[in-house]
Amino acid sequence: MMIWLAIPLTVLCYLLTRKLARKVKSPLVNTILLPALAIIALLLLTGQDPADYQAGMRPLSLLLELAVVAFALPLYQQAAKIRRQLGPILLCCSLSVLISVCTTLLIGALVQAQPQLLASIATKSITTPLAMSVSQSMGGIPAIAAGLVIIVGMMGAMIGFPLLRLAGIHHPEAQGLAMGASAHAIGTGAAAEVGTVQGAFASLAMVVCGIATAVLAPPLFHLYLWLMY
Repeated sequence: MMIWLAIPLTVLCYLLTRKLARKVKSPLVNTILLPALAIIALLLLTGQDPADYQAGMRPLSLLLELAVVAFALPLYQQAAKIRRQLGPILLCCSLSVLISVCTTLLIGALVQAQPQLLASIATKSITTPLAMSVSQSMGGIPAIAAGLVIIVGMMGAMIGFPLLRLAGIHHPEAQGLAMGASAHAIGTGAAAEVGTVQGAFASLAMVVCGIATAVLAPPLFHLYLWLMY
């Protein structure tokens, strides 16, 4: 039964949350978080098999690939502005990756976390397919990496812009880069809702940080293992 109800229930939850978000201006009213929690609660209360829900959502899941490709449109629209600032953008994204991976490894060393867990956490700020692939190449657990990516993305979408405004960061390009670098595709979607400039720069940061993480995370992780073990 859940196979046939999966898409209607998901769309209904999304539309209701979106309507609520227009009335209640709160970062907690998130169009990704609330529908996800509602679906999880429904599956638990009714005892339905999550695999049936996943099978029913297969058509929408296939559309995600097209949605990611659509992020190229704001990039094209802002191409001239991006070319003028390409050097600082690449530098900022590379520093973002270094800070993300190194702080993860440093905190892991302080709490004596297992290397397998650290390999799963280190890729938390890039999009899910890349995070799973890179973490697996380092000996991590792809399922944990995917779960953390979703959590980080949701947190970024909810509190990213309020934190940026609180820190006095109002420049649209800077806001976009910060969201794309820290909250990957979910944050990029949130940035696109705020403005086309934020969406374009978030898309760029998501791509650059994904590539930089794939290049930098494995050697940094192996250096950590060599120093600690």
